[in-house]
Amino acid sequence: VVATQSSGSSGINAEYGDFEVIIDVRTQGEWDGGHLDLPSVHHVENLHQQPDKVADLSELADKKVLVHCEKGRRASMAGALLIAAGFNDLTVVVNGGYSLLK
Repeated sequence: VVATQSSGSSGINAEYGDFEVIIDVRTQGEWDGGHLDLPSVHHVENLHQQPDKVADLSELADKKVLVHCEKGRRASMAGALLIAAGFNDLTVVVNGGYSLLK
């Protein structure tokens, strides 16, 4: 598991194409306000509050996964759920969230 922190917008935004799956755990309103328009993006609103939804993502557990929210807190909690579910190649954006990716 890699936790990515940044106070600027360098680094991760140039590299997210390397991930097989991107999981966006922001609210529907945040998603509607803008999101990554890639086929690998899965929107699972507030995954950290819906642990039963992790089972729906189990087929992605062997993929290289990036998890993000708006700022990092929800992505951290969602990442912990995914790790417990067997996700091994997981990167969680913990400081900067969506603003680092767009």
